[in-house]
Amino acid sequence: MEIFKILKEVINSFFTSSIISKLIFFISAFFAPIYELYILLIFLVSIDYLMDLAVWFFKGDKLTTKVWDVTKPFIIKLIMYSVLVITVNSVQMHLIKEAFELFKMVIAIPIIAELLGIVATVERYTGVQIVDKLKGYLGNWISSKEPKN
Repeated sequence: MEIFKILKEVINSFFTSSIISKLIFFISAFFAPIYELYILLIFLVSIDYLMDLAVWFFKGDKLTTKVWDVTKPFIIKLIMYSVLVITVNSVQMHLIKEAFELFKMVIAIPIIAELLGIVATVERYTGVQIVDKLKGYLGNWISSKEPKN
């Protein structure tokens, strides 16, 4: 009988809550199965934004470039990536189901792009050629794994 009382309280709270709370609840229902990759993507977008903001603050021309010029791409990325995650997850859940992992393959692309954006910012302002060194290390590793004739 206690479970019905709890269930009644949850339903009552849901119907008496604001429209914003209901909207957040329904959106979180879409993000629940895919929260790890979505949080990783949002984390990388946030790190890229903070790095761009720091570069603007310390090295940028504050007279011609306003903070909104740095913030606007961040907000657009958050909105567009959220729409991408919701739609691709919906297609995965309702159309493709368990055939193959479309969601992981599609979301890997913006994750890698954001990572490369962070690396490019680090390379530009530190002078350390991270991508070239990584390519060299991977090339050496792959050549060491090739069978000897």
